[in-house]
Formats: sequence, structure tokens, C-alpha cells
Amino acid sequence: MELKDKTIIITGASSGIGAAAALLFAAEGANVVLGARREAELNALVGQITQSNGKAVCLAGDVIDGAYAMALVDLAEQRFGGLDGAFNNAGIVGDMGPVPVMETENWQSVLATNLSSAFFAAKAQLPAMKKRGGGSIVFTGTFVGFSNGGMPGMGAYAASKAGLIGLVQSLACDHAAQGIR
Repeated sequence: MELKDKTIIITGASSGIGAAAALLFAAEGANVVLGARREAELNALVGQITQSNGKAVCLAGDVIDGAYAMALVDLAEQRFGGLDGAFNNAGIVGDMGPVPVMETENWQSVLATNLSSAFFAAKAQLPAMKKRGGGSIVFTGTFVGFSNGGMPGMGAYAASKAGLIGLVQSLACDHAAQGIR
């Protein structure tokens, strides 16, 4: 996908892989819409991109909130005229340990951040991409989601990433005819 003048949402953009992707996409000419919980880091990244003549905006929030996913899409449409792609990168490992000692809140937090947020993102992003005649949605997965031997102490993380793989495969089947991959 040629990135020049394409508008891309990036979640988990305040550090690590998300921030690196934002810098790379902007350097390739993309308009980037950055999302993460840490507003100060997002603002600093927007400053870094715009100082290099890139185009970037940000909105702080939590991906486990479906309204936040829609707000990022709205921002992309308002500031840049539409949405061409998304890198849904936000995720957490959570507390590790065997299921019998795992806190229910940890389980719910990992599943919400890694799986439910993907549903919210796709639900918001797909109609916007359909309006543009197609697009690309990327989610950050891991081998843990499909490992044959399991990973000790990673029940919540493994379940969330296995679910993500299933969701992505379904999305690909459901939206390929619309030019969305």
C-alpha cells in the first residue's frame, strides 16, 4: 500500500512499535491519527512528526471504550477527509500465572484490551474504509495465539490473541469483496 496522502489510525501509538510505526508512516507521507492512553506522549509524538513536515493528530483514550474507536475514525474523517488504513496495535500481557490464581479483573482487562478493542476498532473503521472504496486493517498478534504447545501462565493473553486471530480471519472473509484487507 502506497502511504502518501493515505490516512492511517494507529493505536498504542505513545511508545514502542506504535510510535515507531507512526514515525515511519508519516515519513512515507501518510496522515496519521494517533491513539493511546498517554496524552503527553501522544502530543510529543505529534510534535516530532509535524516538525519533520508530517501530518499528525492525536486523541487520548482507552481502546476498551467503543466510543473511543469511533472518535478516532471521526477525527480521521474530519481532519483528513476519510480513513484508508489502521494499525490496531494497543495491547497488554497482563499479570501472568495459572488460571486458578488469576484475578478475574486481570482476565477481563486482557480480553477487553486485546480482543474486545479489536471488535470496536473494526466496527468503527470498516464503514469508513468502505466509503473510500477499500483499505487495510492490521492488528498486532503473536505466536502465543496459535502455539501448539501452550505457554505457561499466559492463559488470558493466549486466549485473547487466539480470539483475535479468529476475528481477523472472519473480517478478511466478510470484507474482501469490499476491497478491505
